[in-house]
Amino acid sequence: MDTSRLKMLASELKQKSEMEQSIKMARMRQLHMLPTSPKVEGFEFQNLYVPCANVSGDFYDFIHVSDHEIGVALGDVSGHGIEAGIIMGMAKKALQIYAKGLSSPKEALAKTNADLAGDLGESTFISAAYGVLDIKERVFRFARAGNNPPFLVNPARDPVVREVKPNGMVLGVDKTGKRFAVITQEEVIHLQPGDLFFQFTDGLVEAPDRDKKEFGEERLRELLSKNTGRSVADLMDLIEDSVQSHIGSSEQEDDITMIAFRVL
Repeated sequence: MDTSRLKMLASELKQKSEMEQSIKMARMRQLHMLPTSPKVEGFEFQNLYVPCANVSGDFYDFIHVSDHEIGVALGDVSGHGIEAGIIMGMAKKALQIYAKGLSSPKEALAKTNADLAGDLGESTFISAAYGVLDIKERVFRFARAGNNPPFLVNPARDPVVREVKPNGMVLGVDKTGKRFAVITQEEVIHLQPGDLFFQFTDGLVEAPDRDKKEFGEERLRELLSKNTGRSVADLMDLIEDSVQSHIGSSEQEDDITMIAFRVL
């Protein structure tokens, strides 16, 4: 019997088991990093997180900016797997640190970009969106760093579903920070009762069926427009069911994250 061969196989099996256990622990720690939705009088918050792999590159966060301001963050690291998961943790924590006490989401994103850009490779970037909700004044200041434009939904507004699309660029590309500060804009939304602010990562609208046809933004717009009377939680469940039905037996190719709040 070739004992050296058996020892090699045993070592490979041990390494594989240790790797699987490590990935399992990384997933648990990553999920532990993601917060539950805040409970705030006059508002309804909700989030939904569907990773496609054990370790995800998507993140969301609710940040305590001040006694009357809540930061609402969403991000998506390029790529998948362990590397994306590590960078996800870095990005989430950096934004959390710089957002403290800053009412300007543009400024918080600019500081985050300046901190992270030098540590990211040339092909690695983070698309993100970040807004600061003033619950006292009912004002939402929003900036976008390359993430899909969110939707403002309210049957009392015209149009019912409006894309919120201030200019912005992804985190990590501008190593000097000079272009980021010029390109990135901030939009101020004066909220009304019934307003739903709905954000999502590209894994939602780009989810393909077996024929590689994407779920698409128009389908999402239609679901938002026709279901304004539902709670935010029910609406997210409906959207998730619609996406999974669209994917069918195909494999989910990207992480899907949704985060939203409604003014009551």
